[in-house]
Amino acid sequence: MRPVVSFILVWEQGFKKQEGGVKMAVSYPKIGNKVIAKVIDMQGECSIGMKVGDEFELSIHKCGDFCGYFYHNIFGMVNTLQFGGTFPIGDPDVQVWECPNSKNRVKVELRRVKE
Repeated sequence: MRPVVSFILVWEQGFKKQEGGVKMAVSYPKIGNKVIAKVIDMQGECSIGMKVGDEFELSIHKCGDFCGYFYHNIFGMVNTLQFGGTFPIGDPDVQVWECPNSKNRVKVELRRVKE
């Protein structure tokens, strides 16, 4: 019984209540470059409601309101852009990727913002 009680206390302390529900009380470390994902095109309708023009700040720690299914596929590119890596073709600060959902293709531009 004791581990369950400890888990509940930690769980309650790790979240804060706010209007509209519960949100985790976390802070994201500011390391490396900022990476912005911008929806630039789509075919069909995004299953989570992303629209052309939507922007999301991403990092290896933060996927925010970005689709988890899509984020899983671009994590390596986000990592590369965040930590200064380059790509053999095209602009080293920009990559364009399409959602793995073949029925509703969302295309995003990943852009490194050097700070």
